Amino acid sequence: MTQQERQTIQRTASTRFYKGHSVHAAPGVHEYAVTLVRAALPQGGRVLEVGAGCGALAVRLQEAGFDVVPTDLEPPHDWIHRLDLDNPEWTDDTRGPFDMVVCVETLEHVENPRQVLRSIRAMLRPGDRLVVSTPNVTHPHSLLKTVLRGAPVFFGPTHYYQPGHITMLPDWMLTEHVRQAGFGQIEVRSGGTMDYSGLRLRVHRIELALLRILGLRTRADDGEGICTFVTAVAV
Repeated sequence: MTQQERQTIQRTASTRFYKGHSVHAAPGVHEYAVTLVRAALPQGGRVLEVGAGCGALAVRLQEAGFDVVPTDLEPPHDWIHRLDLDNPEWTDDTRGPFDMVVCVETLEHVENPRQVLRSIRAMLRPGDRLVVSTPNVTHPHSLLKTVLRGAPVFFGPTHYYQPGHITMLPDWMLTEHVRQAGFGQIEVRSGGTMDYSGLRLRVHRIELALLRILGLRTRADDGEGICTFVTAVAV
């Protein structure tokens, strides 16, 4: 008897909503992404959002004054364009030009993140910008999870199939991927917070306090720093 093949579901479970749109990222990730976009484009601009296209992040960026073109592998709304980053087919709407590409909590879902970054760079002009984020597998909480269960936070046998987290990218590797794709002025930051509640949240707070006492917890740029953010400029 052959084992039934499991299907990968490329969608993180959602427990929160923003303006009626489900949020498929850790708390604070979308908010911090908007902060980075506003810092990079203080006068506004046209932004391509790739991968996080359930609408929540696009709405936040629109509210911040940006002209946003959102995309997703399986768009839940007709105003979100379909885009498979593993096999991108750019259309007149998604080809640009854009002042910035925002790729939040997406590269961990793709099979070849280096190729995705090269594809993004190919449609940008020199001086255009990039914001990309992925789970921070070198965060102390994530490292502790690796010791205890053999896989960092947001990864492991169950996460492999849903939400389809198939590619781990520590900050040094993501930085090199971005550099090799043709970007410069690269800066690495961290943001986002674990979505715990109840007893699990209390245990987590004790863990973070102990990590701080031991000197193992570095200060995050926003929240706990559970996700890595890289900003860069096309060269």
